[in-house]
Amino acid sequence: MFNEFLEALQDDHFNETPVDARTFVEGEAYLGQPPLSDIQYDIVEAMSQIYRKEDLINIMGEEEGTRYYDKYTKNEIILQLGKGSGKDFTSTVACSYIVYKLLCLKDPAKYFGKPSGDAIDLINVAINAQQAKNVFFKGFKSKIERSPWFVGKYYAKADSVEFDKSITVYSGHSERESHEGLNLLLAVLDEISGFASEVGTGNEQGKTADNIYKAFRGSVDSRFPDLGKVVLLSFPRYPGDFISERYEDVIAEKEIIERTHKFTINPLLPEDSADNSFEISWDEDQIISYKYPGVFALKRPTWEVNPTRKIDDFMIAFLTDLGDAMMRFACVPTFASDAFFKQADKVRACMTLRNPVDNFRRFDESFKPDPTKKYYVHADLAQKHDKCAVAIAHVDKWVNIQVINNYEQVAPIVVVDAVAWWEPKVEGPVNLSEVKQWIQNLRRLGFDIGMVSFDRWQSFDIQNELKQVGMRTDTVSVAKKHYEDMAMLVYEERLAMPAIDLLFDELTQLKIMKNDRVDHPRKKSKDLADAVCGAIFGAISHTPKNIDSEVEVHTFRDRSKRVDELPDNVIQYKPMPDDVKDYLDRLNLL
Repeated sequence: MFNEFLEALQDDHFNETPVDARTFVEGEAYLGQPPLSDIQYDIVEAMSQIYRKEDLINIMGEEEGTRYYDKYTKNEIILQLGKGSGKDFTSTVACSYIVYKLLCLKDPAKYFGKPSGDAIDLINVAINAQQAKNVFFKGFKSKIERSPWFVGKYYAKADSVEFDKSITVYSGHSERESHEGLNLLLAVLDEISGFASEVGTGNEQGKTADNIYKAFRGSVDSRFPDLGKVVLLSFPRYPGDFISERYEDVIAEKEIIERTHKFTINPLLPEDSADNSFEISWDEDQIISYKYPGVFALKRPTWEVNPTRKIDDFMIAFLTDLGDAMMRFACVPTFASDAFFKQADKVRACMTLRNPVDNFRRFDESFKPDPTKKYYVHADLAQKHDKCAVAIAHVDKWVNIQVINNYEQVAPIVVVDAVAWWEPKVEGPVNLSEVKQWIQNLRRLGFDIGMVSFDRWQSFDIQNELKQVGMRTDTVSVAKKHYEDMAMLVYEERLAMPAIDLLFDELTQLKIMKNDRVDHPRKKSKDLADAVCGAIFGAISHTPKNIDSEVEVHTFRDRSKRVDELPDNVIQYKPMPDDVKDYLDRLNLL
């Protein structure tokens, strides 16, 4: 009875009944590969599900066929997976499985509503030609050549493999011209976060990650709107890079679970020895729902995806460069390679205050300026399409910091008290007279204003008007040197500022440009960042040093903690224990 059913099925669309993914991967008649992890099998199934629902029901039965179709029929697959997780291996397996499924059909083109014998193309797009040749194509071609099932069914070329029934798998890269004209059923954008993020030529259609994604998304949608797929593969390079943004864009609701792991540095020492262990933590997303149908997204560290790796394999990487290891292996980026602020978590840690200014730029009644402090204001005035931002800062105190033995440095603890900003309107730019009135009103609110500084843009008139009412003004064009002063405060935890999401985004997106300037990415801004940086500069450059008062620990996460137990009221750095130092010396890590 079952054989008659299979014969009837084969008389329909199939020359051969396809085997399941596990049999295809592990079976000696097919790929003969080691078993994959459950996550890797899920990825292969989602990348390779190209059959109609009714055919899956015929093959698997009503219940299982429906479940399989609903779970794995996806048009976009977003995979943020750690380096070494087997992304490329899994991708080559999935491409091989798609080709196998297509060849099991009598006429693949006709199955998808195309003219009989029409081409069906699959492509993997790498960062560059070398990656295209040495990573995906080499792995894919090797699997096909070693598989008994594919014998006599393909012809390999330099950068493509042609199969029977007009099926071709291409190996491309982002440096080539667009692959227009291909009938793409599948496009894999491999390490897409490594593609260019900026267009250096001013061409809006340049080869950025976003533009390449749009081009291939459009190509797949126009040829195979129901079962075509675009796959994004990468570990994230920095917060807000392409794959990070796309991943967040498609998720409607998720549950976040915090994972932690404790590493033991020297296994020969007791686990509880001083400084012989350290701990890392990362967030694991459990996606509850998506904003759009046909999407599969996953973010996992290397050791949860690759069955041959465990977290302790990466202990040295986390110990020697925590930020880089968190990015590469845990998919938790903390900075961009060209980012000015290399550690976003340090920036976030400084944002311990509530901005006392509401959406109408009115101060909270509970906020009272300290009459013993001088406050410094910086205004980043708006050009036609920019925001205008004003920040207020003061030096809380000056402290002694021991930098190295027998050398101390006097350094300020700075508070950014408030940030206000104005958005340009449809009818025109920001009204600067409104900004001037807001600054003048600060004195009425009790602020003892030491200085108001402005960038150069349209500041001459407003400076003169403020001088006429007795306010000192100056011109400060915020530059890299000012941001370097601010960065020192951030990294040494000597800065407290309001927790404003826009300010955090602007600061962490700042880049070091080729001309050594600090600037924002294209289509982004740094209006609030410049205002805050300018106010900080004003405060630390004009506030007199007074180190006679009692010294507190220079962190705003524990303001109340005293350091009476420290000699000479100096903040000291704890040396590494000798046994741990000797162990790391033997590993050539120090």
